[in-house]
Amino acid sequence: MKGYKMSFFTVSHWEAKTWNKEDEAKASEKYIPMILSLGATSVKMCKTDELKFMVITEWSSGEIAKEAAEKIASVRAQASEEFDNVMISSHAGEAFASG
Repeated sequence: MKGYKMSFFTVSHWEAKTWNKEDEAKASEKYIPMILSLGATSVKMCKTDELKFMVITEWSSGEIAKEAAEKIASVRAQASEEFDNVMISSHAGEAFASG
């Protein structure tokens, strides 16, 4: 694809014991800037069920994501404790197509 810039994505799936609009606002206001400060180009938090959500993080390269991995683990641990939620799974990979 001419002019397509490769990106690297991480997707984590979470389940919370309780979740409300205040938690969503707090997560957005606190954790999105934290993740962006580690070199992410975008962060999206998507609710997938009443108590489930996913975090989709885009990085400009796998190298930048790898460099941030230890700090991301710390951010995830902090969020898990603060919101009493559990990360169900985490996946990562390079994008091969985009539209």
